[in-house]
Amino acid sequence: MNSNIWIPRIAAEKIQKASKSRPAILLTGVRQSGKSSLLQREFPDANYISFDHLNQVQAATESPDFFLSQLKEQVILDEIQYVPDLLRELKPRIDAERQNYGSWLLTGSQKFELMEKTSESLAGRISILHLETLSAKELRKTAKKQFVDFVWKGGYPELWSNPNLDITDFFESYIRTYIERDLTSVIEVRNLSDFQRFIRVLASRIGQLVNYQDISNDVGVSDVTIRRWLHAMQVSGLIYLLTPYYANIGKRLTKSPKIYFADHGLACYLLGIENHDEWINHISRGNLWENLVFMELVKTNNLTPGMNIFFYRDQNGVEIDFIVEKKGNLTLIEAKSGERLNEKKLNFKKVKPLLEGKSEVKAVLFQNFSDQTIIDRTEFRCFNPLFTDINL
Repeated sequence: MNSNIWIPRIAAEKIQKASKSRPAILLTGVRQSGKSSLLQREFPDANYISFDHLNQVQAATESPDFFLSQLKEQVILDEIQYVPDLLRELKPRIDAERQNYGSWLLTGSQKFELMEKTSESLAGRISILHLETLSAKELRKTAKKQFVDFVWKGGYPELWSNPNLDITDFFESYIRTYIERDLTSVIEVRNLSDFQRFIRVLASRIGQLVNYQDISNDVGVSDVTIRRWLHAMQVSGLIYLLTPYYANIGKRLTKSPKIYFADHGLACYLLGIENHDEWINHISRGNLWENLVFMELVKTNNLTPGMNIFFYRDQNGVEIDFIVEKKGNLTLIEAKSGERLNEKKLNFKKVKPLLEGKSEVKAVLFQNFSDQTIIDRTEFRCFNPLFTDINL
């Protein structure tokens, strides 16, 4: 990240807290989410080693024990997924000095598989945190003049810290790096043009139920391949598959997940959106706004898709964009991208009675309007998450 402009991260406090109670920290997140920059900022005296450099990978792979023996004091090991054997070698070193909290600071771009390997090797010794791209809350104070561009530009930190960076060049390079390095370490992609068509098809299906056969038909590869590619994008943290909410409702509910991108700016690029006017007039604006709202919820409320945030949809097509469950209470959430709203299209009244028995069921509308305050309606609260913190 350009050091001239630093945007404070919400995760910094958690990282500092973890560094005082665990000997190792693993910070996962997609490429360019700011992992290494954040760790170097928070721990300026730590030694820094990046496994993006092949010579470091080779040295660590050939003799992991000798490699680690050369490291003294606090160290940042960046992109640890390229040297998985190093995790096993870390265990005895950590066990020998369990009270040296914050000694090993790791980053990785492969979220789920990396966490699984780390859990096996360093269970009870490591704190695992995840860093998403910038949220509206983080950008609100820093980029006031250009903040409206967040809806199409997304939250990759370098796009905001470096004003001279060409956005199209950034995303073209980003996708190429992802395919050539990260993806090939998870699965084999024989035809890169097929995969690029695949991720563009996914962007056009944001907020929709996943239908593997339909995606297969659009891309021109088998549905088995589509499943593998979707899993690879999940592993890399680029997409989320949001599962439906199940409760004793007494109606048959949909079982398919919905798809969202971890950064809506990448989705906008894949859809050819290059400015605010194009976003306003795009056919997928509503879906992209829904994606933005989803990720703001995840980023600012410590939510984990499938654990405490879901969606609702029954066999009659009655849908609630998101249901958040916290401490036994439910919040029903709808996302609408326009200034004008037809309240008859909201399903709060239809779904609320089905969830009786919970201690509290609230309703919130996240609407893209210019008002910067919370508006209380009879049935729900309404505000724009671009301007107002989300506190559920």
